[in-house]
Amino acid sequence: SFGKTHFGGIIMHGMNNFGLISRMITDWAYPAGAVHRRLETRWVKPVKPGDSIHVQLTCKEKTPRTPEQGEVRWDVQVFDQDEVVVASYELLTMVRAA
Repeated sequence: SFGKTHFGGIIMHGMNNFGLISRMITDWAYPAGAVHRRLETRWVKPVKPGDSIHVQLTCKEKTPRTPEQGEVRWDVQVFDQDEVVVASYELLTMVRAA
C-alpha cells in the first residue's frame, strides 16, 4: 500500500540530506576562499525523524592548478547520533593560493 517502505517507516530523502550537506559545505568553503565544485554521493543508511547528523571532512589530496588556485579533494563522512556512517561523499573544491 501507499507509504510502505522496506525502511520500516519514514526516512529523510537522500537528496534532502545531500542538500543540507551541500549547503553546509558552501557556507564553510566560500568565506574561506574556496568554491564547491563537485560532490559525489553514497547513501549508506537511512536517516529517520529524530536522528541527529554531523559531518567530518578529511583532506584527501591537494593539487596546484595555476599559481593562483588549486584543487582540494575531501572525504566527507556523515554520522548519526550513534556515530554510524549514514552517507559518504567525495568533495572537490577550488581554492585560492595562500
